[in-house]
Order: sequence, then structure tokens, then C-alpha cells
Amino acid sequence: MQIEIQELENCKLRVKYEAGLEDITKKKEEVLEHFKKAPVPGCRPGKAPMSSIRLHYSNQIHDALKRALAEDAYHNTIFEKQLRAYGTPNVNSLLLDNNKFICEFDMSIKPSFELSDYKNMEIPKPHIQITSLELAQKMLQDLRVRYGTTEPFNDGDFVQNGDNVIINYECLIDGIRVEALCDKSKAMTVGASDLKAFDENILGMKPGESKEFDIAMPEDSLPSMAGKLGHFTLEFIMGSKNTPCALNDDLAKKVGEEDFNALNATVNTIAMSQVVKNEKSALNNAVVSRLVEDINMNVPSWLSLSEARYLATNSKLDWDTLVNLDKEAFISVAERNVKLSLILDRIREVEPEAQLSDQEVFDVVKQYIAKNNPVDKIDEVIQEMNKSGQLQILFARIKDENTIDFLTKTVKVIE
Repeated sequence: MQIEIQELENCKLRVKYEAGLEDITKKKEEVLEHFKKAPVPGCRPGKAPMSSIRLHYSNQIHDALKRALAEDAYHNTIFEKQLRAYGTPNVNSLLLDNNKFICEFDMSIKPSFELSDYKNMEIPKPHIQITSLELAQKMLQDLRVRYGTTEPFNDGDFVQNGDNVIINYECLIDGIRVEALCDKSKAMTVGASDLKAFDENILGMKPGESKEFDIAMPEDSLPSMAGKLGHFTLEFIMGSKNTPCALNDDLAKKVGEEDFNALNATVNTIAMSQVVKNEKSALNNAVVSRLVEDINMNVPSWLSLSEARYLATNSKLDWDTLVNLDKEAFISVAERNVKLSLILDRIREVEPEAQLSDQEVFDVVKQYIAKNNPVDKIDEVIQEMNKSGQLQILFARIKDENTIDFLTKTVKVIE
């Protein structure tokens, strides 16, 4: 075999692979094994002579042989050149005659970098924003609202915090309509949105009223909008008042508990468990940040761009219509995500304990899906996720989470 490699760009290669008669003959024998029992007109099932099979399936055998040789070309190139492949190859051309096979394909490889001393990191103990007691109190208040009584607005009622409303609104920034800040028949609870100034402007309104107001966009908005004034036009369609339940045995029974003491105990247990999860999540984030900061890597631009497009789509934004300033922000986040993924992948290569088998990952996926779907629908959901590409994303996320959990067990937490 002969292998020629040309670097197209960072971590992208073009490979020209050539195999001789010996390799072709050996691979053809393997391919013919799959055709031995193929039906041939005029012959008993499974008893057709190989000469008849060769003649009847000539084109299919030729195509199957090319595919098999192309697969060998990819794997032999990885082995012979000691490449760390990324993704799947893109075949440009295949040529097969009696004595020679020539294949040209493009492939991606993972960037080279040195791992830092990831097992002995010292991480300051993360600060948790809310205590278990505060969280338990919040959970009880949420239950009061959820199981309270709701009544439509009466004559003279106006919007107050906690009311449920349905509104139409649109926003212009620099005179341009911002689709992400426009909606019709939007249902929301006043006081619960992230944009507090927006909720404040709804207070006091009555059904049928309209209003225009300006709000300074938060600094964590897209760069093209951050700090600018958004001009909103809002129409209040209808609303309802919520009267929360009292904190008593009646609320407990609605939730499925025997009495309020039992409800309070359950809520406190859940709150303590959630705080533990929050602490773990905060520590994981700190470990991730340290990894990304400590390891130098030249992330391929094509990888960052692909991830950035995915992030924009998930944010319900059209990449092609984004201004360059916003694209750069997405690319910056994407580069960090890709860098982390490559680091975790490399750690799995050298740390058996940080790995999960495909079956273990698949079992976690099924448990994840079973939480939100009937048991008899799990296989159907998995098939749909596989078609859409979501299954591969979930697989990668589970592997990364397992690797991060492995790392957090090795770090030293400083009080």
C-alpha cells in the first residue's frame, strides 16, 4: 500500500491511498463470502456455483469491494500514520481495476496538545448562592402558587406581581425588529421573567390596554444588543389572579402528603439533596474552567464554526442573518466548548476509570428517556433521536459528564 497525505488546513487532511493486487485479491475473497448464499435464478437456494454468483452479481460485488477497500484505506491510514481521527471521512474518488485500487478522501484529526496535571488541581470551594433552608421556603411558596386558586380578571382588576397574563409584544432596537424579543399570545407570570424591567412595565395594566416603553438591554445579551435601548410595544389581552394556598394540611393533601409536617419534611429533604447537587455542579464548573485555562490548544476554526452554528440554532437564531459581532460571541463560546470536549476525550484515552462503555452509555440514555416517556415508546424515541442527531449529542454529553465526575474526585478542594 502507498499513502500520501496533504494538509488542507489545521487538522484537515487529504489522503491519497493506493492498494495493489495482493490487497485487492484478499479483500475480494472476504466480500465474496457475503454473496455465497445469494439467490441466483435457475439455481437451488444456497447452492449456486461461485461462477454463477460472480456473473449474476458482478456489479454489486464490484461496488461492495470498492466500499470495503475504501474502509480499509481509512483505517490503515489511521494505523500506519498514527492519526487521532475525528468524525467520518469524506470520500472524493474511488478507482478499481484488476490490479490497482486508488482512493482519495478527506479526513479530520484531533489537534495535538499536552495535558496539564489534571489530577492534582487545587480548587477553591465554590460559594453556593442559596441554602437548603432558603430553597425549602421557596419550594413551599411555589407549591402554594401551583395549587392555589385562579380566577379571571374582574372589572377594575389590574396587573400585579404573581398574576398570569397573556400578551402580544414586539421590540425594535435601532429601528430593527428583533424576532427573539417578539411574541403573540405569550402566557407568562408577572415577576418571574429574567428581564425584570419588562415585568415592571406590565404592572398596573388592564385587559385591552396597550403600552410603549424603552428598556436597556442587559449586558449579557448578544453583543449587538447589549446596553442598547429596546423599544417595546405591548398589548395586554387578558389575565388571571392567583390566590396561593395556605401552608396547612389541605396543601399537604393536595400534594399527596399526610399532613403539613410530612410535607415540610419531604420538602426539606429534597432541598438538602438539591443543594448537594448544586455544590457538585459548582465544583464541576470550577474544574472545567481550570482545565480550559491551563491547557494550551489551537482549536481548529472549522470545528468552532460548526459548534457556533449549532449554538445559534439552539438559541432560535439564524446564523446567516447574525451580525459579525454576534457571530464572534458565539464562536468564542463554541471554541471553549470544543476545547473542553477535546480535553475530556484525551483524558478518557489515558484514564480507563474515566471511560464508559457504549453499553453503559446506552443504559444511561434509556434511563434518561424513560423519565419522560412511556416504556413502550423508548425504542421509538431513540430511533427519532438517532435520525435527528440528538442521540449522538446525548451520548457525548453523558461521556463528558462521567469524565468530569472522575476529575472532581481527584482534585483538592480548598476551604
